[in-house]
Amino acid sequence: MLLGGEKANIKQVAVITRNLKFNKLLSSILADWRFFAVEDLSAAKVIFAERGIELPAHNAQVIWLSPMPLAEENFLETPICLTALYHLLETQLFPTPRRHVRIAMEIDIDLKVDDTWYDGSLVSLSDRGGRIACTPQMPRSKSLNVAVKLAGRVLRIPAKVLYYIPAGDFPGRSHPHIGVLFKSSDGHEFEMLRRFIVKTCIERACAREEIHRTDPCLSWLDVPEDPWSTSAD
Repeated sequence: MLLGGEKANIKQVAVITRNLKFNKLLSSILADWRFFAVEDLSAAKVIFAERGIELPAHNAQVIWLSPMPLAEENFLETPICLTALYHLLETQLFPTPRRHVRIAMEIDIDLKVDDTWYDGSLVSLSDRGGRIACTPQMPRSKSLNVAVKLAGRVLRIPAKVLYYIPAGDFPGRSHPHIGVLFKSSDGHEFEMLRRFIVKTCIERACAREEIHRTDPCLSWLDVPEDPWSTSAD
């Protein structure tokens, strides 16, 4: 197992473009994912750099940010798809990469287990599942239904328990936590959740960095307009 300091070093990245406001925005998004933006390129494991910028000597993996595909080099095409960026980072840095962006939440939800409804709190969300604080103890593989309101839309999603963590196993945790895998038969529902998560990541970073939603620096990112639109790609 990696120690805290060693793991932090592995997750050090750098963002270098001529748009300083975008550098702040992307660094803030990466910090939400527990990747740490550094200015010292010798400390970075991965560098996101605008195509055309000359970089000083370094030992990091460079991911070029380019408006056009590049034939022989690692790149992300702008506007950047955040899910592609996340997966690329995980693949570059970890032997077992995570596939889905997760965001911390603090939202009340309803859980239906058998024929009984319970209150719960959604504390982490991906497009494929989440972590929930709740009172009842639930065994692994237990089926349940989750009802949650996200950005004005109520989603009702069947799910299955992946794990159960008793209360008190971690400091400050007063309720048990369960990890759930969403079992929706509607593939479009997963896509809507993905768009909601991406939009939330960007909006939170804009709020932290005091960047207006119409700022030109957002043109570097593929920002979903309406996560719940059935006509979105």
